[in-house]
Amino acid sequence: MTNTLATLAHPKAGRPATSYIYRNRDGKPVLIANRFNKPDGGKFFMPFDVARNEWKSPDTRPLYNLDKITLADPAQPIVLVEGEKCADALTALGYLATTTYGGCQALRKADLSPLRNRTVTLWADLDEPGLSYVEKAAITLHRDFAASPKVVPISETLLCKVKVRNGGKSGPNSPMYGKGWDAADAVAEGWDNALIDRLLSYAEPLDAANAGTPPVSQNDKPAPPGLADVEVWKTPDGEPFATLRFDGHFEHWPIGSATFKKYLSFQHYQATEKMLPQSALDDQRRTYEGQALFGSDTHPVFNRIGTLGRTLYVDLGGADWKAVAINSEGWQVIDHPPARFTRARSMQPLPMPATSGGDINLLRPFLNTATEADFQMLVAWLIGCFHPKGPYPILILNGEQGSAKSTTARVLRNLIDPANPIARSAPNTEQDLVIAAKHNHVLAFDNLSTIKPMMADAFCRIATGGGFGTRKLHTDADEMLFSATRPCLLNGIPDLAGRPDLADRAIVVSLPVIPPSERAFEGEFNKELDAAMPRILAGLLDAVSAALGNLTSVRLTERPRMADFAKWVSAAEPALGWPEGAFLGAYAANRDSGDQATVEGNPVGLAIMKLMRDDVRWSGTTTELKTTLRNRYPLLTDDPYSFPRQENKLSAAIRRIMPPLRRMGVEISFARQGQSGERIVRIERA
Repeated sequence: MTNTLATLAHPKAGRPATSYIYRNRDGKPVLIANRFNKPDGGKFFMPFDVARNEWKSPDTRPLYNLDKITLADPAQPIVLVEGEKCADALTALGYLATTTYGGCQALRKADLSPLRNRTVTLWADLDEPGLSYVEKAAITLHRDFAASPKVVPISETLLCKVKVRNGGKSGPNSPMYGKGWDAADAVAEGWDNALIDRLLSYAEPLDAANAGTPPVSQNDKPAPPGLADVEVWKTPDGEPFATLRFDGHFEHWPIGSATFKKYLSFQHYQATEKMLPQSALDDQRRTYEGQALFGSDTHPVFNRIGTLGRTLYVDLGGADWKAVAINSEGWQVIDHPPARFTRARSMQPLPMPATSGGDINLLRPFLNTATEADFQMLVAWLIGCFHPKGPYPILILNGEQGSAKSTTARVLRNLIDPANPIARSAPNTEQDLVIAAKHNHVLAFDNLSTIKPMMADAFCRIATGGGFGTRKLHTDADEMLFSATRPCLLNGIPDLAGRPDLADRAIVVSLPVIPPSERAFEGEFNKELDAAMPRILAGLLDAVSAALGNLTSVRLTERPRMADFAKWVSAAEPALGWPEGAFLGAYAANRDSGDQATVEGNPVGLAIMKLMRDDVRWSGTTTELKTTLRNRYPLLTDDPYSFPRQENKLSAAIRRIMPPLRRMGVEISFARQGQSGERIVRIERA
């Protein structure tokens, strides 16, 4: 990384004249502030995000010299100035100095939490933007981080008290201290520690009585009381969002949400001790909505799992809004993820992953599986849920009563996307499924007895990627569009993968019945599971990191239907301790078993299989095939609801069952022959 930063060059602007490195608490580079010189003598700045390897500033930015602040004595005073050059100048004289990237306009994006409970002296540049910068910073430090800020009341008069400049001559054309004069200028002019200490001694504590309302300079637009830390933006789909600062962390909420409305009302009451009228509240919310839609940046929003650049982020779901950042080198828990997550009220927190000793095999006692291949399929589905984009196979758990289907589903979902309730009843419409997908990363449906054809199609689309549209609430013309891919988990007693297209996208695991003598007490089970979850989750994160690192080098000998999923899990095999190719073998066996179950549960497919056991090949029209199957196998074809009577519906049923029949050695083709173009069905054993 050091060599990379040393040779950093913008593709158009070239090498920067000066670079300032912002580091995390451990001293690792996070953000590079680069200054470029213009031919006319001017300058401009461009940031570089180290983690994302792109010329852009991260959404959340660390303090300058954060590593030094972390190692310093908490009682040591800190000097906050405007600009890295000033901070470096004071640091060279032994001061603990810091600044934030972007100045006054970007102060809300700076993470000031390391200054919590610290004594901070703020030294502004000698101009109005500098004064506004330190005033806003002081208010934020006092209000949100219980710091003790003191502000140097910078002015030409005060500076002259410390040291007279320009021979004591003053006037409009020869000011003693020019506009923008700063700490770096002081050091360059020979100010020593004694002079700087004298200036800092004039710092005045923040007026706490006015700390709730940010100052408004001539260049600032008025802001509602207490809302200086609100950032508005929109998603690529045009949904307006607001980022709010709470006690040192950031939260992202739709501007139309109840949470944002309550926040507006609460902040107004905190500032004025008066309730905000409903009409004023609506006007204020619509103002923010307009700013977000027509005057703000666009950012993707994620639910539980998101990816930016080469890093995958997992929202832990806790009150501190921490997340796990995963890349090919490993993973770590971070305080301020650059990925913007939204949360539903049903979301529950994930366990804090163990920092060492991760082991996916600790999951075995909590899953009721009959074979090693079944265990591998469940682990593979879990790892597949972390894929940045999908597709995601549909996990179907079936078995008799007493086979722990609901418990197994709960254990699996709690490792990815815990929620309350953990599983729902079957959705009745596509709209129900879309609403669930909008607020959950994993869709879990419990105790299903059947899946309607319409819903089977919807599950297929949401597993492999597809769009949904519906009329927007309370409107006639507006349409709400939703396009996403989500992992799905279904469980029930009957075989739910009866439709071939659903089975083709599914992992089906049949759970054995647990003997009464071996059933665990729920309290003991949950206690043991809670104790093991941090190490199990750590093992999953290790596997995901391995998948990110190995993905480009994986070569599949065959490409099944969910090829991206198969490649992703195969890339994770080294971290799971599985032999190379173990997953593909288990996956192929699971698909073969699923094909057999699908054909056996489909009267049309089963009748065709029996036909091919009796005949090597058959050809004829769809009408002739219907007659042949009904005459030879009446027990399979008597039910008009499961065996279509109309030729067009029978053709559609045959086309749906063709993929599993092909994998079982039966080839079916449709062709036209003769001048009349009569459609012929040809069936033969491969």
